[in-house]
Amino acid sequence: MLTTAPFRALGVTIKPEWLSANTTHLFVANYVMLFNEAAASFFAAHGLDEAYKQEHQQIYVFGGLNVRYEREIFGGDTALIDFTLADADSKRAHLAIEMYREGDPKRICFAEMLAVSVSRATGRSAPWAGGVGERLLATKELHTTLPRPKGFGQAIGMKRAAEV
Repeated sequence: MLTTAPFRALGVTIKPEWLSANTTHLFVANYVMLFNEAAASFFAAHGLDEAYKQEHQQIYVFGGLNVRYEREIFGGDTALIDFTLADADSKRAHLAIEMYREGDPKRICFAEMLAVSVSRATGRSAPWAGGVGERLLATKELHTTLPRPKGFGQAIGMKRAAEV
């Protein structure tokens, strides 16, 4: 069971090959790549690792991902990625993911992710197996003590002049 809230899933130095060709900051797609790597760490901490995938013939997929870019992060900076498990049930996990630059309290990027457990045999959603569901629910309980990150649950949209 996890004992940290939020869960520090990843700390990684931004590599030069991850930078945008037009600027010196992280390329858009590489934010998502880092969130994906961090998600693998988060789920492995709950028992959903390569051995689990082989034994239970189950994986997780992202049923939704919403990313908000707030600041830039540059080559050589260390990105820290934290997860808060906002909700979970027998087949799904709703995650809030925040990226920070090491030594800076200002958030770089925020994402919400809905992960779904999927059977490799059927290609359909299936309950978490091997105790993963129970561990996710325990983390959910631990994380209920955390405030929801700024922007959590917001839809993407454009305000019209009459709404402003």
